[in-house]
Amino acid sequence: MRAWMIESQSGPQALKQIEIDKPVASGTEILVRMTAPGVVPFDVAIINDENEPGFPPSSLPLVPGNQGAGVVEDAGTCPRLKVGDRVMFGAFPYGFMRAGSWAEYCTVEQDHAWKIPDSVSDGAAAQAAVAYPTAYRALVEAGFAAGKTVLAPGIGGSVGNAAYQLARALGAAKVIGTTSSSAKAEQARAAGFENVINLSRQSMVEGVHAMNGGEGVDIVIDSLGGQVLAETAKCIKRYSKIICLGFAAGRQSTISLADLILHRGSIQGYGVYTCTPAEWADAWTVFTRLADEGSIKPLFDRSFPFDRAPEALEYVAKARPFGGVALTM
Repeated sequence: MRAWMIESQSGPQALKQIEIDKPVASGTEILVRMTAPGVVPFDVAIINDENEPGFPPSSLPLVPGNQGAGVVEDAGTCPRLKVGDRVMFGAFPYGFMRAGSWAEYCTVEQDHAWKIPDSVSDGAAAQAAVAYPTAYRALVEAGFAAGKTVLAPGIGGSVGNAAYQLARALGAAKVIGTTSSSAKAEQARAAGFENVINLSRQSMVEGVHAMNGGEGVDIVIDSLGGQVLAETAKCIKRYSKIICLGFAAGRQSTISLADLILHRGSIQGYGVYTCTPAEWADAWTVFTRLADEGSIKPLFDRSFPFDRAPEALEYVAKARPFGGVALTM
């Protein structure tokens, strides 16, 4: 079968398309015929060797691809899935510590796969498989309930989009997003995001207070990190909780402790890959219900032919697209 492979983590130039044996599912695995290998920032970090120093080493040589969508070819012992089901998957090891989705076939642990809702395309599902569980479980960790107010920086990114849509669909009193790009602010409005702060025109705290009756929010879901995290700490009110689950804007942040102390606020780190199988299933169940109801819609930017995977990787790294990106087989 065709697959992309890296033998070193030295950037897109390390990617080589090769022929390898089709994998065979064993144990608790299923075999998926790939239709839409996802291309996500985690893939960029792996291929460019930009992961945290504390992460386990990558298992080289390696087929990249942390997430994806496809069709079940062998359901193995999985009681939830059958041959022919459209499925999406994603979890920490793929394209990092074991072969990933950038191939014609991929073996996947059954707990890491879920049937794609009828309302969602394979391309959109390739990124939604992780983004929506991440955002949903982060909201749960923050104590979300209908009527609360939520700040989700990074509209345009997969988790920012998912957090905004989920909080709104689940009954938030108000959801606020941010972007530093005027073009993305326009895209966000066109996509139905009502409250988006354009950070090129006003500060985050100014925008939050203007949109939220002069006060901060109850919950922040921050997937960006860096100094964005520090700015979110200025946007809270009494007993607010900030969930930090990414570092696309930087791995370090300098926070004014007074911002937390004055409001008795808290910051908690979170990673969806620490979820139990039951928590993943719960998140995917909510995602499926809301997607089929039309309450949420995963945003998809574009596809690249499988042969142009290096170009797709560069596009994700440099263009920071508004919505998901996938390969087509």
